[in-house]
Amino acid sequence: MSSGNSKKRWERTSVTNLLRHGVSGRYYARFKVGGKQKWIALGTDIFSVAKLRIADKSKRVLRQRTARNSINSGTCAMGDLLTVYKAHVAARVDLDPKSRKRMGEHCAYLGKTWPGFESLQPDEITRQAVSEWRNRALTDGTGYRPPGAKGNSKAVAGLSPSSFNKAVDVLRSLLNVAVERGALAANPLIGRGIKAKVTLRKPHLPEAAVLRAICDEIESGSGLGGWGLETADLCRFLMFTGCRKSEAAAVRWSDIDRARGIIRVAGTKTESAAREVPLIPAATALLEKIRTRRLKSAAMALNGEPQIDPAAPVLAVREAQGSLDRACAKLNAERLTHHDFRDAFATQAIEAGVDIPTIAAWLGHADGGTLLMRVYAHHRRAHSVAAAAKVNF
Repeated sequence: MSSGNSKKRWERTSVTNLLRHGVSGRYYARFKVGGKQKWIALGTDIFSVAKLRIADKSKRVLRQRTARNSINSGTCAMGDLLTVYKAHVAARVDLDPKSRKRMGEHCAYLGKTWPGFESLQPDEITRQAVSEWRNRALTDGTGYRPPGAKGNSKAVAGLSPSSFNKAVDVLRSLLNVAVERGALAANPLIGRGIKAKVTLRKPHLPEAAVLRAICDEIESGSGLGGWGLETADLCRFLMFTGCRKSEAAAVRWSDIDRARGIIRVAGTKTESAAREVPLIPAATALLEKIRTRRLKSAAMALNGEPQIDPAAPVLAVREAQGSLDRACAKLNAERLTHHDFRDAFATQAIEAGVDIPTIAAWLGHADGGTLLMRVYAHHRRAHSVAAAAKVNF
């Protein structure tokens, strides 16, 4: 039995739904949403600040309750469906922060490109209405332009077909809920012909010898601050593994399995992005070169032998675009980006005869190779002709 002086775990306050943790002194909001108790950390131990923050949370919870009631009664507007959908996305534990943020942006796209969307009734979302929205959205976009931006990016301004198509996916989900709750007889967006056509960028990469020359140029002096070698090795790592730039930055020495000849990539873009990629000979040689360099400056030792911290990142730099621009300009080559090295990896693998589903798995694609077959159709045709010559009766 606890002593009389021990603090209560939770202390009530004069504000409804606002409680103070008796040990930490932090304030929390407690609400009932959808028949379940929900606790929200307010991130403060100052009462006046907690009062302001719970007021905002209370408004949000009230909107969710009102929206749920409207949906359950079959009298909801699109804004009600959107409110509940956004709350569902925010509560999903299977989403990483980046994915959750992107889905929130898809929701915001609807309101920014379709004036009055939230007040529409579900039966007003017809295929004709969506077609008119598509024309407006791809013409006007969201109107957003980052401060100080020199140009107007289609993706940032909401003018890209992919931005529109992601919002269509959200809209379909909203209408599915309306159908389930009896607010709509059928989802009018089921079927083809709604989404905008996406023209995929076909990689036009320089020859392998030019790619090597660019890396050599970076190593010889285009890297700033004496980091030319490390910057060049970042580019080589991307080219030899097919990793995205963010994935490469996250690779630790513990992710390299030298015995099995694989590298574990903790991808974050999709569920299938986490993967094991076999090390091609060039990647193995690069990693050995980097490992030898790290051992020379290792701060750890075991029985007098230098050791590399398994939790240490393999790559010392995360960014190479400035060095890439300078090297390409000096060699009079077409400008390359980090992602072009990933394309180079896929191109080399296809031309080496590796099957498309295997390459898709190496790259962390969830579609089994559908995207690769569309993007690299020109390489597949050339490989198909070469492969046909091997068929002999």
